[in-house]
Amino acid sequence: MDQAFTRQKIKELRAMVGEGDRVAIVLQDDPDPDAMASAMALRTLLGRNKQTTPLFAFKPVTRPENLTMEHLLEIEILPADTEELRAFDKIAMVDVQPPYFGEKIPRADIVIDHHTGYPGGAAAFEDVRTKYGATATIMTEYLVTADEKISERLATALLYGIRSDTLALSRRVTDDDLQAFTRLVPLANYSLLRQIDRPELPLSFAQILARAMKRMVVKDRLVVLNLGRVKRDDLIVQMADFCLQFEGVAWVAVAGKLGGKLVISVRNHGMSGDNAGEAVKSLFADIGSAGGHRNMSKAVIPLRAWRRREGTTRDSQIESRLRELFSAQIKGDAEAGAVRSASGRNGT
Repeated sequence: MDQAFTRQKIKELRAMVGEGDRVAIVLQDDPDPDAMASAMALRTLLGRNKQTTPLFAFKPVTRPENLTMEHLLEIEILPADTEELRAFDKIAMVDVQPPYFGEKIPRADIVIDHHTGYPGGAAAFEDVRTKYGATATIMTEYLVTADEKISERLATALLYGIRSDTLALSRRVTDDDLQAFTRLVPLANYSLLRQIDRPELPLSFAQILARAMKRMVVKDRLVVLNLGRVKRDDLIVQMADFCLQFEGVAWVAVAGKLGGKLVISVRNHGMSGDNAGEAVKSLFADIGSAGGHRNMSKAVIPLRAWRRREGTTRDSQIESRLRELFSAQIKGDAEAGAVRSASGRNGT
């Protein structure tokens, strides 16, 4: 933990926000635990409350465990509106950066994040630490360095944020993540954590699961399923997580139609050169939004854009086409990795 650097950032951050300023904290669409926890921490660091510093998102939380976290920890996230945001004195964002929003955000004054792939310079205050496993780690460092009291509720949120974004400390974990996690352990409420970990699933998930399992095939360590019409996109995510647990499965791509869009959730074990985020960007960035981490990612594609490129939106055709696309992408990544490895051994 570089306390000198963090202390300087805290000084800059607090100097930016006047006592009477109204601050909006904007989170990515369908906010995850890391984002929610980091927003709570920023509000604490600035000495603010829900009235003076509300949280916003353009799309609400949908995943069951994240909804449970939002409810149990009393996290209020308001629907974002571009014109309403203009009225705030300062706009902050955590666990996300301005290019993600395009023209929906009038400006950005404060950015704190750990994700790669975005150009800097979009906000007056920026603290982007791409080596960190979670933005909640950065925020924990801020609170510890500033000697702020971390409440049980906030510690529970931050601990869960770090744990979820690092897959229980198994992905992209640095010494800083481990130090932050260790600081939070004695402060958190483990009864609440257990409740967040085991959210209720709708009965419709069992019905979708039963239908999908009849078609599930593992070929070249890849599972591809299209669930057809779904009422919630978290069911797609849950199915992808579930399928990755089977023996012999290294990659999973699960799709479903939600309204006028095709939502694709991708998972892998993060081994070798596998990169789920880069895979969906390569396959779908030209027709929709796509991105994510090394072992989990998501693409959201307007059905009209899919039809324009692929010629049909029939469920069976979507599933077979996705299998073709991911098979070719994974094979190509593996071959490229082998070439790089060979070049390294040859000293070229």
